[in-house]
Amino acid sequence: MRLLKPVTIIFAILLVSCGIEETYYLPQLSDGNISRTSNTAAVINIPPISAQYYYAGYYSIFYRIYISDHYTLADITQTYMSNISSSLVADFNALAPLIDPTNTTSITSASSFRNRNYFEIELDGENIRNKLSKSGGTLRILFPTMTGSYPAAYFNDEPEIRLIRSSQLISPEPRDDLYFRNTQELRNNANANSNVNADVAGRSDASQYAYVSMYIVAVGTNPTNFTQIFSKPTHISVFRLPDAN
Repeated sequence: MRLLKPVTIIFAILLVSCGIEETYYLPQLSDGNISRTSNTAAVINIPPISAQYYYAGYYSIFYRIYISDHYTLADITQTYMSNISSSLVADFNALAPLIDPTNTTSITSASSFRNRNYFEIELDGENIRNKLSKSGGTLRILFPTMTGSYPAAYFNDEPEIRLIRSSQLISPEPRDDLYFRNTQELRNNANANSNVNADVAGRSDASQYAYVSMYIVAVGTNPTNFTQIFSKPTHISVFRLPDAN
């Protein structure tokens, strides 16, 4: 009887015990689940994430603010973005492969948004991860046009919660107003840097308007290596920030 060499035995054991590594992914929210009203409102019907995606955690919304010299209340489609900001066009095009549901080679990761200076949106006095749970629901986002008003979110039939910028910003301006409102400090191009308003794509001219682009994505945790897992993102809309005063 011919005996197998020790190396051959070890290799065979490894093949049997390791098997094929499982691929973890999360379903993308369909663009058809979002209805938009010009650049002032959006309603997002968020489906619950199936139990088969047991590693899912919550939904998150990423944003970036763009200073502009253009005023409009129209729906800001892809073809209209160049009127708002060249930075908006560049970011949208860079993220487009991730959004495309037919593109299976572009994988969303933690750096996908970070590399474009996109940050996670937050809520005034609430943890957005609890509100945007994997159980789903209806989210309404409203950016009112009246001067002095506050952009807000409405979860299901609950009262409004004001939207605020990311707590990951180092020294954002204006310090006393982190709501999504158009202020002089927000438009100041000197503040559009990594230490102050890292979430703002500034302009060197005297532009008077500000817009924000938002994406929604499902987030989970890889159960084998505990890294974050992201679904393909879906573009919500581009909203115009109301003037603070």
